[in-house]
Amino acid sequence: MQGRRLAAEEGIPEGILTQILQQLKRLGLVTSVRVAAGGYRLTVPPVETTLGEFIWLLEGSSENASRLANPTPLAAALGDLCDEAVEAQRATLDGVTLAALADRAAPEHAGMYYI
Repeated sequence: MQGRRLAAEEGIPEGILTQILQQLKRLGLVTSVRVAAGGYRLTVPPVETTLGEFIWLLEGSSENASRLANPTPLAAALGDLCDEAVEAQRATLDGVTLAALADRAAPEHAGMYYI
């Protein structure tokens, strides 16, 4: 899909979307197509790629969260709870393919995946 069209349809400023698409291209998640109606496409089929894969590549691992050297019992319990929340988030996002996300966002367009 052309970046300009995607920006217009999703209400994203074109400059910001261009930066995102360039980063996705550097990470090997999308490739640019240079033809008359060029644009970007996924490098892996949407049914084989999860939302989590995109997020973890873009943001990096959240496993480097700093911990206090000598936490109080409350701080330790809060830290453990935050770790559990991160793991639950990771499991949820790793379980959603881009195809499923597209179907969820626009069920009437099932089978048409844009990036």
